[in-house]
Amino acid sequence: MLLSLFVLIISPYNVFADEEDVRDLPTRERIFVGGYIGLQIGTVTAIVVSPTIAYRFTNRLTMGLGGTYQYYRDRGWGISPEFSSSTNIFGGSAFARYSITPQFFGHIEYEALNLDSQMGFSLDSTNEDRFWEHNFFAGGGYRAPLSPRAFLNLMVLYNFNSESVVYYQNPILRIGLDVRL
Repeated sequence: MLLSLFVLIISPYNVFADEEDVRDLPTRERIFVGGYIGLQIGTVTAIVVSPTIAYRFTNRLTMGLGGTYQYYRDRGWGISPEFSSSTNIFGGSAFARYSITPQFFGHIEYEALNLDSQMGFSLDSTNEDRFWEHNFFAGGGYRAPLSPRAFLNLMVLYNFNSESVVYYQNPILRIGLDVRL
């Protein structure tokens, strides 16, 4: 509601008027690389690395692809070593960002992750060793310039897959980095 009100207030103004049209830039300068990393240490340890590459089609629209690798270890509440287990989770994503202002953007994303069913992740009763989880995110974020070519992204996303075994609750908070080539 508050975001909608903000968009209505600023929409009559062309906040991109002073920005150079990206369609006039060489292809290399329209490409961004970056991503995010995550770390959780404790009874459950998770290490996440998610690199991304994106292309600015217009001053407002950016689309890209990402990969994800996660090491996951559950020490089984410290009861005994036989309750400890670990796995590798991997996958990819496709996303789009639409800039509302040079700092604020909307974000949608599709992500597919491959999980180890032996870790108790599987929601079905198949005897397969691994299975795919599909997540659909929507939300928004704030883009803060760190330099003329580097930007910090703070995002709040909602996962529409209510049966996700990787993401336990909504909203999902992400902090990432984009660097223009």
